Amino acid sequence: MEHRWNKRSPLSQYVVVRGCDGLTLHGKTGDISADGMFIRLAPHALLINTVVEVELSHCGCLRSWVVHAGDEGVGIMFNSIGSKEKHFLELLISKKSAAPRK
Repeated sequence: MEHRWNKRSPLSQYVVVRGCDGLTLHGKTGDISADGMFIRLAPHALLINTVVEVELSHCGCLRSWVVHAGDEGVGIMFNSIGSKEKHFLELLISKKSAAPRK
């Protein structure tokens, strides 16, 4: 069953994912929405409900938690983002949504 509140847009951007335990992972986004994103990582690199910070260029760190984990990567939901980060995400999503499809 689908539980997303907002439409996802494709996004291919490198990110750094940091866990509270000091774990640092490097991944690449697959898609993004105002609520979260999918990040391609090593299979089962993170467990569901793990709290992480996702470093996205030009936006800083987005506090998030893992809501889905699998062989392809993780789905995360943003938690407590500020107005600056929210504005950046809206711009990023609107640019991706307006981009012509190949």
